[in-house]
Amino acid sequence: MVGPGERKIIGREIFDRLARFRPDDRPYFESRLNDFINRLNDAEKRWVAMMAPYKGTKMVTYHRSFPNFAERFGLDIVGYVEPKPGIPPTPQHTLDLINEMKKTNVKIVLVEPYFDLKTPNSIGRATGAEVLVMPPSVGGVKEVSDYFKLFDYDLNLLINAMKKTSAN
Repeated sequence: MVGPGERKIIGREIFDRLARFRPDDRPYFESRLNDFINRLNDAEKRWVAMMAPYKGTKMVTYHRSFPNFAERFGLDIVGYVEPKPGIPPTPQHTLDLINEMKKTNVKIVLVEPYFDLKTPNSIGRATGAEVLVMPPSVGGVKEVSDYFKLFDYDLNLLINAMKKTSAN
């Protein structure tokens, strides 16, 4: 998932390219870039405030996914369902992860929508953790039609799960 800071860089790169190809339209492209950055700055302040009470929350992800997301909001990823991308977990790895989650009271497992939920759901049942299918990109679910809606959707999903499980 590309975070707000990276989006600003991408926006500036797109602006630079468009302005280079259509220099007469540079003022228009610049106004669109500035509008986007202002909207992003406002949204980021709101998102950081929403997540502030949950800073330090421990969670597990399917594999080394959501690192920028976790870092931006101060979340602590303590383990992975899949030890290495594309390598299915062994029974011992799953048992070790369950034991670690119980020991450290981890109550959230984040999974992208394209992964099989069999093992994450089994881990959730064994630990009392909520398994969240969280889209990492626009279009992952019908109501997520732009970048701002993606973060609103994902953060609300996560906050509701943390409240439900008292994960913070």
